[in-house]
Amino acid sequence: MLSGLSPAAAPGQVLAFVLGIGALGLVQFFRLQRRRRMMEDMPTARIRSASQGYVELIGQALPPDVPLYSPITRTPCCWYRYKIERRVGEGNGKWKVEEQGKSTVQFWLEDDTGRCIVDPEGAEVFARTASTWTGATAQRIPGTSEVATVGDSDHRYTEQLILPREPLYALGWFTSLSPLQAGLHEEVRERIAAWKADPEQRRAFDTNGDGQLDMAEFEQLRQQAAAAVQAERLERATQPQTHVLKKPQDGRLFLLTTEPQDKLARKLRWQAWAWLAAGVMGLAYGGAGLMMLF
Repeated sequence: MLSGLSPAAAPGQVLAFVLGIGALGLVQFFRLQRRRRMMEDMPTARIRSASQGYVELIGQALPPDVPLYSPITRTPCCWYRYKIERRVGEGNGKWKVEEQGKSTVQFWLEDDTGRCIVDPEGAEVFARTASTWTGATAQRIPGTSEVATVGDSDHRYTEQLILPREPLYALGWFTSLSPLQAGLHEEVRERIAAWKADPEQRRAFDTNGDGQLDMAEFEQLRQQAAAAVQAERLERATQPQTHVLKKPQDGRLFLLTTEPQDKLARKLRWQAWAWLAAGVMGLAYGGAGLMMLF
């Protein structure tokens, strides 16, 4: 008898659980199938010519401009996810999560036409480079030739990485930012406000030294601010656009994976059919149970 349940209530709860598994299996089947078809049907875009919106990109991962290291092994990487668990109880015991996390640092995706920034916040990531171990492990101290040993036999460590130059498949929202994103008048207003708030700039335009900017002095400040902004905009206009891949706001799948696309699609297919089998069995068992009860 289940603790806290009457003999009549226990079978009912088991039946509800089995029916729930059945319903979940069907939901998961359609969810995974939809994702697989999305991957297989989406045409691959090139970074230089990609349209704004939801796209599929294939290239290689490049590290952030500021070096990124995994927290446990201190491996140089583009992205990481880690988990540290502690053994509790006697014998083999159970594992309790002590610490876990993942990187949200932006890195680069490059193909043969260009590169774009990848913002991994909110992405589902499948990293082929993954390892789990128990006990001490040696790690190199970045920037030195020294090696330190960390960990103990009561802890289990898991680390998943996207390494520099690894092939990367991505589905997400692609947007291009112009170097002249802000309008001319807005930039001029901001420059004027900044110069007026700067005591040194104010003194430079206060030609009569009375501590105030009269109309003529202010007009000179305004003209020079406009000229400075125009010169900077001309220089920025020669720079390429900045492309960014990020999580879609409409809830569509944001996927990053270093696994081959066809391999991941096959995995999703088998997972979908496994969930369908579990769902059908759960519903069949639950249906038979309902007929026996009623």
